[in-house]
Amino acid sequence: MSKPRLDDMTEPQLRELMNTLARGMTSILRHVDGPPKFSILVFNDPTLVQYVSSCRREDMIRALREAADRLERKEEVSRVAFSKGETP
Repeated sequence: MSKPRLDDMTEPQLRELMNTLARGMTSILRHVDGPPKFSILVFNDPTLVQYVSSCRREDMIRALREAADRLERKEEVSRVAFSKGETP
């Protein structure tokens, strides 16, 4: 049996896939203090994106916009340069 493309999945199949991804990420992140929030984007076609997130929709949009801006500027944030509580 061949694997379906995301574009061909039914709504219940997509929901199951995305919920499985969310459970897996939640399980992994529970070992990190916080735990941090996440958003997972899944797509075959970048104009038809499926997502699952552990945060409020407006927070996810803000985080994605910030990440996209950094990617477009080819900017990397040095993890060593900042101590806890400092800002860039």
